[in-house]
Amino acid sequence: MKLRVGTHLVIGSLMFGAITGFVASHAAMAETVASPEIVARMVAEKEARRACKVEICKAIAAPSHGSPITCDVTKTWLKDEILARVVGGSYVWGYGHMQCKLSLNLDRGELGKAMAGGKSSFPEHQIVCSVDNAEAAKGQAFDMKVFITPVVSFEGGDAKTVELQNVRSEGSAVASAAVASILAVDKVSGLVSRAAASEINAFIYDKCKSDGVEIVHK
Repeated sequence: MKLRVGTHLVIGSLMFGAITGFVASHAAMAETVASPEIVARMVAEKEARRACKVEICKAIAAPSHGSPITCDVTKTWLKDEILARVVGGSYVWGYGHMQCKLSLNLDRGELGKAMAGGKSSFPEHQIVCSVDNAEAAKGQAFDMKVFITPVVSFEGGDAKTVELQNVRSEGSAVASAAVASILAVDKVSGLVSRAAASEINAFIYDKCKSDGVEIVHK
């Protein structure tokens, strides 16, 4: 039996992974489950994100002080990918694909501090997401804008926990309910935090390496 997962759970999960999940790429799945138009969109998004991704990888590999890393990045999350990477196969996602835009702002010194261990708080980030209807012909289901302050705890070079602080939202009633609900869900299950931590670790040790920046696990 499959359970119907609420919009709040999926969107909240993706928001938790935004700092690194946005600049990672999952194009392989797009080639098998998405329309040619969506595949082309994702390829363009990936290319636009690459410079930002490499800059973050280099800052983690060789910590230093300097101007913050700032990028405006866009990522499409496929319908099938949302469940496969976030909440698993025991749920049903009642919408289509989701495209999110993030204004990224990462302090180089804070990145180095985070990797050294302990808890690090990053600046507030704005995420704007557009969620498609399950039937593509019907177009957009709703959009939402969320402001979050990510706090990540590292231990032994791995992200262990991810928290959202000072959360606020703008947009539809669905968006407001999503933000309130996901915080309650994660306090009980820790599901979202674990998914985000896993995404961060995959970015640092796998995806950075694929772009020529190898980070040694401490």
